[in-house]
Amino acid sequence: MIEHFSPHQTGLPGDEAERRTHELETLHKLAQRIAESLDSREVLTRALEVLISMGWFDCGEAFIKTGKKASVASLELCVEEDPETCSLRSGLIDDVEAAFKAGELRRGDRWQLVPIEKSSLLALVGGSGASVSQAFLEAVRDLVSASLKRTELHQRLTSKERQRSRLLQALLHAQEEERGRISRDLHDQIGQALTAILLGLDKASLEPEPQQLKQLKELTSITLGDVRRIAMDLRPSLLDELGLEAAIKRYAREIHERYALEISVFVRLPTRLSHEEETVLYRVVQEAITNVVRHAEAQRASVVVTSSNKHVKLVVEDDGGGFDPGALTPGEQLGITGMRERIELLGGSFRLESAPARGCAVFARLPVRYSYAV
Repeated sequence: MIEHFSPHQTGLPGDEAERRTHELETLHKLAQRIAESLDSREVLTRALEVLISMGWFDCGEAFIKTGKKASVASLELCVEEDPETCSLRSGLIDDVEAAFKAGELRRGDRWQLVPIEKSSLLALVGGSGASVSQAFLEAVRDLVSASLKRTELHQRLTSKERQRSRLLQALLHAQEEERGRISRDLHDQIGQALTAILLGLDKASLEPEPQQLKQLKELTSITLGDVRRIAMDLRPSLLDELGLEAAIKRYAREIHERYALEISVFVRLPTRLSHEEETVLYRVVQEAITNVVRHAEAQRASVVVTSSNKHVKLVVEDDGGGFDPGALTPGEQLGITGMRERIELLGGSFRLESAPARGCAVFARLPVRYSYAV
């Protein structure tokens, strides 16, 4: 079993200048190969392939740390039919765990361990002592680390794009449902009521009766209330006229009247926010309270809006049954994703905390575009 390698045994150049040139050639090829992949496991596999094919090592393994333990990501050019029986691998996992914990390059008689970031590691056999320089291994680590960061960023962007796509589809679907509901309300309630009023006025113009006029007045008042409710659902006029606090308090009263949910509202802002900021915060409150009504079986909820250090903070809490956020399906996350997207589009941050039987809390932090007057 090979444990120590010399430049002659590995086929590497013996001259120092040639060795440096070979290092540069390897790093160039490594950069090219790993740049072609957007998968972290494939990046690690390609790194092993380049280092082995260029003669620096005879074989090696890549590890990815998932949770508390490291798992084999790829196994390259092992001469054993069953790699698990290779004597070189005896005690390797313990060494790998130690290298992960130390977070630094480690050289042994058999293995050279190259941790990359906090979650990946290359374990290489074939170079020791003067055969492979510390600077070269550090350069390899930096190249692979940069590539892994790129793949991680790509995966996050891809996931974000998928979320945005699902959200857009859900929003379009919700818009169509809302338009359908408004159309039905206008036709079934407002339209029929106005028709009844018109027919009643025609009759009253010929034979006026005090009782009939009284009924027409009551029907007109009810119809006016329905129109105001529909308009309020679309956009509360109080939000434009009096601001966020008045709009939220009005919304809380309406929810209490409809669903008997007690909602306390505390808003302390030194001055009004911009139209865009007030709209975003109001819609987040609407979505959060709607979720409470639909799913939480809560008795009480609270809405708190405060300001500090040029930021506005929103907290919506309830005493309902709670849930496990990690167990939600993509479809069930759309409301939460919508709130997050609204806040993040204005440069803010969003967080949701919940657990079974522990209620739910929504936290939003939004930067404002002016300095508060104290």
